[in-house]
Amino acid sequence: MNVVIRNKMLQILDIMVKEGYANTKSEAIRLAILNFGEKYIGEDVLVSEKLDEIDNMIKAGKRKTLNAKEALGIHARYLK
Repeated sequence: MNVVIRNKMLQILDIMVKEGYANTKSEAIRLAILNFGEKYIGEDVLVSEKLDEIDNMIKAGKRKTLNAKEALGIHARYLK
């Protein structure tokens, strides 16, 4: 993905790197995205999105579900 960053956003990235908040502009962008997510998107939304993605993969046959015995592998002998 390529992103064009100019003016105020570029100035903010430069300051983030100069002040030591990030080592690179790419890292500063990642930090900004995480900050946005923590501030505006609740953990419940992220979890819900991920669970929906997993459900869709299972329905499409792209992901396998395991029963307890399969999941425990060699430790399955401890199941009652």
